Amino acid sequence: MPRFAPFAGALGGPTLLSHGRVPGTSVSHVRRSLASFLLILAVTSALLAQAPEPGPGEVVVRAYTLKHQRAGEALSLVYPLLSPRGTVELQPQGNTLVIRDTQATVKRIMPVLRAFDHPARPLRLEVIMVRASRSPVSPPVRRSDLPEQLTNRLQALLAYDVFETQAQAQLGGVEGQWVVYDLGPEFRVSFRFGTLLDEQRVKLSNFRISRRVEGRPEATLLQTNLNIRIDQTTSLGLAKSEASREALMMVLTLREGDGAAAGRR
Repeated sequence: MPRFAPFAGALGGPTLLSHGRVPGTSVSHVRRSLASFLLILAVTSALLAQAPEPGPGEVVVRAYTLKHQRAGEALSLVYPLLSPRGTVELQPQGNTLVIRDTQATVKRIMPVLRAFDHPARPLRLEVIMVRASRSPVSPPVRRSDLPEQLTNRLQALLAYDVFETQAQAQLGGVEGQWVVYDLGPEFRVSFRFGTLLDEQRVKLSNFRISRRVEGRPEATLLQTNLNIRIDQTTSLGLAKSEASREALMMVLTLREGDGAAAGRR
């Protein structure tokens, strides 16, 4: 016959413990608890399944964290797509955009952000520095060491007759990268590649061209932001006035892909 020993229970009364056996929860109690849990889980799942999605006109909040590109550069894409009720907040620490707008608007914005947030692609910028001047003889004699098509283009931009190449290079990099390059002993170009968009255009942020003359401090000739398209030539002319006898011209052509002759510094 088993022996029993007294034990003080939670309420102070004696509790009998069977010698050699550990008291525990009964199997039937565990089964009842498990069944109750499964029932609650099933009811919760059913309620979630019945919960309606926000309507197209309801305002929702959506946070999107970019993995590859800068969230700040995506702002210019998001702003035009917002409805009059919409706002967008930049969280630079997490590289995240928080968009508050109607459900229909947010659904239009998300694919644009996903397409923008692609891994950095290689780019190269072909740069030609050209000194343009007017022929000293009359009638003027046209002279150029550039291709004829490019010469005609530059002459249409500024009425000069003589075009001489001063420096030429291919500046390679990737989206988001800074590039600083010395074009010969006289010129320096610096900028940051932006992100290649679906329209095949790229922003060159803080594009700066400067000139160095011996005995003088470096002088900035141009500093601006440029939006240029892939495989299209952009020409810039720098002159004191339209009547100037000389002008400095810059020919830019952006290509996708890494150039073997690209210069990086």
